[in-house]
Amino acid sequence: MLMNFLLKFRFATTPQLARLDHQRYGSRGSALRQTTRHLASLETAGLVLRLERRVGGWPGGSGPAVWALTTSGYHQITGTTGARQRPRLLSTTFLEHLLAVTETRVIVAETVREIDGASVHVEHEPECWRTYLGLHGQRLTLRPDLRLEITTQEFRDSYFLEVDRATENPARVIAKCRQYQRYRRTGQEQQRAGAFPAVLWIVPHTKRRDQLNQHIRQAELTSGMFHVRTLDELPTILRDGPPTSTTHP
Repeated sequence: MLMNFLLKFRFATTPQLARLDHQRYGSRGSALRQTTRHLASLETAGLVLRLERRVGGWPGGSGPAVWALTTSGYHQITGTTGARQRPRLLSTTFLEHLLAVTETRVIVAETVREIDGASVHVEHEPECWRTYLGLHGQRLTLRPDLRLEITTQEFRDSYFLEVDRATENPARVIAKCRQYQRYRRTGQEQQRAGAFPAVLWIVPHTKRRDQLNQHIRQAELTSGMFHVRTLDELPTILRDGPPTSTTHP
């Protein structure tokens, strides 16, 4: 189970992995202890490794160790003999982004557990990426961080998620929003899924949320298509749904 999680996320902290798997145990404390033991045994077997880096700036992102699959672990879980895994070569900035995506995914799982009768389908990278043709016939790729579809008997809500670390100029965020608009105009996603997902930007603090909301308004982007939330606000929009939620007939 833990190795499957690491295959999807690439990197995760011990607390993040324990929260994902805590339903198997009697309490969060028990989940953390058992997860720590399991990771230690996998490390001894050479299937996972820990990066001794402290990564801050995101709730749940800091901790004594960051875990990743080794090449042997990757080969065992996938049954392939692909390229070598080199997790220690990643920059701290990119690692922080990947851990933020993992934290977002953990909160999605925790939130959906609390919605009566709900299930969630998650597409990770690169499954959630979308290839389409540009105006001049060139092949372009839209690269969300995640795609979610939350379903109950009453509703089905879908989202493209972008995890923002407040490290980029807002102009780059607006450029990405315009790429979503261009992809939407192709009709590919609507044909595939029935409706175009809401695009949800997850940001680290309210100052960044307000900044991006202002730039989105000024850019006159498609109304109701883009939403900006802090990580703390994510559960609310997942429970209540975006304005574009689809109600089952």
